[in-house]
Amino acid sequence: VKIDEGVLSLVVRSGGGSVRDSLSLLDQLIAGSDKNHVTYERAIGLLGYTDAALLDSVIDAFGLGDAAEVFASVDRVIQSGQDPHRFVEDLLERIRDLIVVGSVGLAAKNVLRDIPQDQLDRMRLQVERFGKAELNYAAEVIAEGLTRMNGATSPKLQLELMLAKVLVPAQDTSETGSLARIDRLERRMGLAGNAPVAAPAAGQPQATAPQAAAP
Repeated sequence: VKIDEGVLSLVVRSGGGSVRDSLSLLDQLIAGSDKNHVTYERAIGLLGYTDAALLDSVIDAFGLGDAAEVFASVDRVIQSGQDPHRFVEDLLERIRDLIVVGSVGLAAKNVLRDIPQDQLDRMRLQVERFGKAELNYAAEVIAEGLTRMNGATSPKLQLELMLAKVLVPAQDTSETGSLARIDRLERRMGLAGNAPVAAPAAGQPQATAPQAAAP
């Protein structure tokens, strides 16, 4: 039987630490496969996990501050019939993986052994758009939101409020929220500092550097 990379880690997660349950799930995937080939897409669908492309879309939108794309992703989760609770669990695990990648760098492969190499490469690019405090803040907000979703009458509403809070750390007065705001401001200042300076129009005098202010 041919099994795509990343499938076995999903089976282990679904088995919850039980060898018997994990083997039973693997048997089900093999029985539902075509030509003895268990694809990652089929495993995602049968086990109910969130597609990696959708998680990438949400993470990229967080990094860019693109609220429209974040809420469009929520809509795709709901319209596809996916369990919002499972989506939040998968999103929290992805944030955890990004924190690991940002902390240990190239050694992440030794920690996240079950993640395909191409996914690790994408995560290294994603983590460059965040500060460590921003990722920690997102993890705290999502973990808290996951607890609130238990027994919630409107999981979609809880999901949207949670993601909105991740997008706007300025509204959070906690220490983690303050550090996340500082991270975001520092990154914006860095981007602004690297922006090209426009050339003066024809006939306009060349701008001079401002004088240092007196103490």
